[in-house]
Amino acid sequence: MASEQDVRARLQRAGQEHLLRFWAELAPEPRAALLAELALLEPEALREHCRRAAEACARPHGPPPDLAARLRPLPPERVGRASRSDPETRRRWEEEGNTS
Repeated sequence: MASEQDVRARLQRAGQEHLLRFWAELAPEPRAALLAELALLEPEALREHCRRAAEACARPHGPPPDLAARLRPLPPERVGRASRSDPETRRRWEEEGNTS
């Protein structure tokens, strides 16, 4: 198992040392459990994950501004109706749970 110092160094490289902020307040058993979990983290992967999460939070919420301009109706040949399907196909769909 990784030592506390090893885990601290790895977390620091990942910019996540705050995860051990309350370390001193933990009893030995919870410390060991936390250390075991944190030892599994890869610093570079954790840093990249946190970077992507921060970028995602900084982006405006909702659809992209140009989405409406890119949307086009489906061509009629791509749109179907269950009622126009052959009886055998409809029967299979009904058996699978489609009751339309």
